[in-house]
Amino acid sequence: MWIKEKPLQLLESGRTTANFLYKKGKVYVMDNHLCAAWCWLQEVDLNKSYNFVHIDRHNDLLYPIPSIKSDLLSNNINLQKISFEDYLNLNENQPEEPNMKVPLFRWDNYILNLNEVFPDFFGKKYFITKESYPGSDFIDYELSVEDFFNGLHHWINLSENGWIINLDIDYFYSQYKDIFKLYSNELIRKIAEVLMENMDKISVITIALSPECCGGWENAFETMKVLNDEMGLDMGI
Repeated sequence: MWIKEKPLQLLESGRTTANFLYKKGKVYVMDNHLCAAWCWLQEVDLNKSYNFVHIDRHNDLLYPIPSIKSDLLSNNINLQKISFEDYLNLNENQPEEPNMKVPLFRWDNYILNLNEVFPDFFGKKYFITKESYPGSDFIDYELSVEDFFNGLHHWINLSENGWIINLDIDYFYSQYKDIFKLYSNELIRKIAEVLMENMDKISVITIALSPECCGGWENAFETMKVLNDEMGLDMGI
């Protein structure tokens, strides 16, 4: 189902614009990764910790908003209970410029913002990325995509924690000025296969398209269609 319907005219996603959010079961698909934190909170028990697999060109670990926890509490905001629309409308507190509206959750800070609010939320953190900036001691393991193929089933069966899989399809594209696809559809199907084989142990999967980092909407949807078909997501793309 569409939580936020895909518009006829798609806007640039950038750091703060969410064009759409789709859900089937415990799999969520979005254009902008900033939506992921809200999606995780719909599927988890905050009394438990969740191991985290992040497959992305970027590590998305920009420093959190230091006051986020106190700001939410002072405004009586429960992140797990607010609507998706209200989540998108959360703004960072700007004491010096109160009329300036800066979205609280962006495509590069959503992970550490959530960790700031719920410091016991993340268990072991596995990162499969193309660049390390900014460096962070948040990461427990830095791995290759081959490690993911060979290790996920083993990791899952060794841990009592639930699992969050966070995939950005820009991982499959170059990070240079001329953006081009680095990996075959066969590799993308392999990722889908590994996810489906372990779905009973996975608590939630978030998939971001990040069109600007894939060379545009056409590339992003073409790649997403492979995952959509292999995972039976029925997005109609």
